Amino acid sequence: MKKFIFSVLFLGLWGCEEVIDVNLNDADARLVIEGQIVNTDGPFTVSISQTTDFFGDEGTQPVDVQRVSLTTSEGWQEELIRMDEGVYQTVDISGVPGEIYTLTVLHEGVGVTTSSTMPVPIEIERLQYVFDEREFNPAGESGYEVTCVFNDPEGEENFYRLVIYLNGERLDDNGLYLYDDKFADGNQVSYTFFDQRFDVGDTVKIELRSLDEQTYRYYEQLNELVGNGGPGGSSAAPGNPTSVFNSGALGVFVAYSRNTLEFSILIEE
Repeated sequence: MKKFIFSVLFLGLWGCEEVIDVNLNDADARLVIEGQIVNTDGPFTVSISQTTDFFGDEGTQPVDVQRVSLTTSEGWQEELIRMDEGVYQTVDISGVPGEIYTLTVLHEGVGVTTSSTMPVPIEIERLQYVFDEREFNPAGESGYEVTCVFNDPEGEENFYRLVIYLNGERLDDNGLYLYDDKFADGNQVSYTFFDQRFDVGDTVKIELRSLDEQTYRYYEQLNELVGNGGPGGSSAAPGNPTSVFNSGALGVFVAYSRNTLEFSILIEE
């Protein structure tokens, strides 16, 4: 099997778990929907809010809706339970690779929908690290550089997001780490996090997420908007990624599968 080396530096800022926080260029209030389903048992949560005036200071505010439901391509249907203002949770639904999940939000008599297909999870073959003594590098300091190695399936389009955890805490400060197999179909991929450095004794966990193309393109646009393709840059005219919802609501609903691998950096003898 050929070995394909992929390296990328993602810039810009990224917030907490799956909440997308982008400056909005619309003055009108718009619905913001955030939800995800993973290849595990639930429950899963969908959060709903509404934008305020762009020139105001409130940002988004939680909002209750008339109904939130999920259906699958296998015919399962479930209405989510309201847990708190703007927060709805599943009861029995599970994340199954290959399943197509459709989310429907009924708000002020208007149905807002989108669908996401959960890909098959891809196993991480290994994690490796090497010491980089240079201080003039994308990370800005010397330390251990981590690489995630996995095998891309041959003959199909695959889209990935990688998430890094340091000593149990997720590293969110350098944007989204995204990869597609356009130039490496069926090859071994070595994905190096050039903008992160680690020390002896650190415990590092990598989560490899398999996404459908719609979600990948949404995240790709988001990276471009907050990073503007340049070091530390931000878009001169911030906008919104193309909506994944039929009505133009903001946010994203994603069904993804994941595999994780963890290791500790030890002193090399």
